[in-house]
Amino acid sequence: MSIYSINKMFYTLENDADFRQRMLADPTKALGEYSITAPEMDALTRGDVEKLFQMGVHPFLLNSMSRHQLFGVNRGNYLPRIRGEEKPG
Repeated sequence: MSIYSINKMFYTLENDADFRQRMLADPTKALGEYSITAPEMDALTRGDVEKLFQMGVHPFLLNSMSRHQLFGVNRGNYLPRIRGEEKPG
């Protein structure tokens, strides 16, 4: 797995305005800049924060999905999803 790449991607998302704009415009293309496995890409694009957390993604960095409302994750569903109380739709 390339959890380091996912953590780095989330760090970059928070600290690089150009990358953040690319993610918001075309997230799948922007994710192509990182070495991410197919299962990781699937979890990311489905907004499956529980799975990403179980894979080892740092929860502080993972919360970037809700801060930027990526892949259907927002403030209202982040905690239920990371706890496994809500499955991505």
